[in-house]
Amino acid sequence: MTNAQQLPSIEERLTRLENLFANVGETVAAHDNTIDVLVANIQQLTENVNAVNQRVDSLAQQAAQDRQQAAIDRQQVAQDRQQAAIDRQQAAIDRQFFQAEIRQIWQYLRDRN
Repeated sequence: MTNAQQLPSIEERLTRLENLFANVGETVAAHDNTIDVLVANIQQLTENVNAVNQRVDSLAQQAAQDRQQAAIDRQQVAQDRQQAAIDRQQAAIDRQFFQAEIRQIWQYLRDRN
């Protein structure tokens, strides 16, 4: 057999395996660090999502209150319009009454002269 075809010695094979295991160990350690960073990122994202969810809930509640207040305001506006119409009718009645009174006074004064 030639040197090229000779099998590596046990010592060479053990050294090669030690190197492979060392490389695997470094890779695992690097992956562990990456996993730790990813876990921290996920925790931060979870906190951010929770904060956003709380804000959305708060805004939804505020929107519901605003809609309720808007409905109350619309109802008040409708009542105010009804009252304004009643007030206009009463003003027209009062105007007619005062015009009639003024005519009576004018006729009285005219008849007196």
